[in-house]
Amino acid sequence: MGSPKVILIVTIDVEEDNWEICRSGLTVENVREINRLQVLFDRYGIKPTYLLSYQVALCDWAVNILAKILAEGKCEIGAHLHPWNTPPLRESLSERNSMLLNLPYELQKEKLIALTDQIKKAFGIRPQSFRAGRWGLGSETIDALIACDYRVDSSVTPMMSWSDYGDGPKFQGVGIEPYRLPYESDRMNKNDCHFILEVPLSIGFNRWPFEFWQKIFLGLEKKWLRFLHPIGILYHTKLLRKIWLSPEGSSADEMITLSKLMIKHGKRILNLTFHSNALLPGKGPFIKNVKELEEFYLKLEKFLEYLTSNTNLVPLTLSEVGRLLENKKL
Repeated sequence: MGSPKVILIVTIDVEEDNWEICRSGLTVENVREINRLQVLFDRYGIKPTYLLSYQVALCDWAVNILAKILAEGKCEIGAHLHPWNTPPLRESLSERNSMLLNLPYELQKEKLIALTDQIKKAFGIRPQSFRAGRWGLGSETIDALIACDYRVDSSVTPMMSWSDYGDGPKFQGVGIEPYRLPYESDRMNKNDCHFILEVPLSIGFNRWPFEFWQKIFLGLEKKWLRFLHPIGILYHTKLLRKIWLSPEGSSADEMITLSKLMIKHGKRILNLTFHSNALLPGKGPFIKNVKELEEFYLKLEKFLEYLTSNTNLVPLTLSEVGRLLENKKL
């Protein structure tokens, strides 16, 4: 019957080195490492979507690195909004305010305009794809995205909740397939505005169906059971593991397992993601030293080699997937 057609989107949050929520001492040295990463992507024909924070778009040498890749037609440039250091900075610095959805609509929109305009100034293009920092997408964020003419979002993390992290969003009941983001607003004429397509991250389990095992997982997370550490026991025995399609927290074998299950059950759009500061050891929680960085690259290579060898792989950017879905060609 031939190999199954599989669409792979690679979405990378290209952001400052600083993992903590701060406004001073910001650097973007990790962007220098993207050249090495792009060599790997080129080898497999991968066209990544680089989602840029304001601090990266503000840095001339970082822009030059990414602009060269863009000019060669090898990537897409999108937007990644860190509200805590994207102007205007009228809100206090706090964990709650680090979640974009917790800010007033007008402030969300102003920050989005500032980020969009800086990317336009730096690259001469208007970004169409977006991801909220810390996954902080809310209903008013959707309205702001529509007002700023964005087309595709990738902030939703299926089966995850961020309510314990600055009162963030809850996505526990969200599936893994793309869908239209609903908006309920009287701010605009709904007949005159477009919709936003959501392309969620690929998150699931090492067992199918994901929806069933998510119910089991949520039951085991209840406070009165936590002292028994059931999630940890299931993970270490490999009976049940929640898996992100990301080399930051998953092994190559786990990513392959997740992909196999999705493909087998007709989910042919895979969204792999990670942060650019993972490329510089010690700048985030995922890569602590050079040895771990080399392991990170080996994981990526093993995963891409598997997809290339076992599927009819079609690498696309976020906006490319958005256009195809909008035109009902996927």
